[in-house]
Amino acid sequence: MTQEEFEKLRTRLEEQLRADVEMLYEAHRVKLRAFETIRRAQAELEGEEIPSAGPPFEGRRAVLKLPAPMSEAPAPAPPIKTRGKAGEVLAAVEEALERIPDEFDKNDLHRALGFAPSRPTLFRALDTLRQEGVLAVAEPGSGRTPSRFRKLSAAAPGAP
Repeated sequence: MTQEEFEKLRTRLEEQLRADVEMLYEAHRVKLRAFETIRRAQAELEGEEIPSAGPPFEGRRAVLKLPAPMSEAPAPAPPIKTRGKAGEVLAAVEEALERIPDEFDKNDLHRALGFAPSRPTLFRALDTLRQEGVLAVAEPGSGRTPSRFRKLSAAAPGAP
């Protein structure tokens, strides 16, 4: 995708966002008008006097903050994350094992790592540690429940 194609797409998406937000706002205004009409009708039936607030929404228009249009020069894109060096995730997982409880799941590991490596890379590293006797599977995962792992006290991470 060229920079020009990217800018056209971004402009189109911003226009669509503005149209969608305006449509939502208009639907909200219609609902409010309906509720005000019902409230006034109920008040008339009960003989209640409602202070006149003028036409519906007078002084009550919501202020919507829409994204500002793109300036001529867009901010530079963040650098694309490239593939790490071999064993980088395994080394990071070994370090992170010191900072997590004895029984953990991948979410605990993500928090300790400070990033979320790709699923296959993470589980390859965990499987390597399991084969080395550093970890054991405490509970296999099922559906949306992640697998739980247990640190084995017999072998410490990074030990020969």
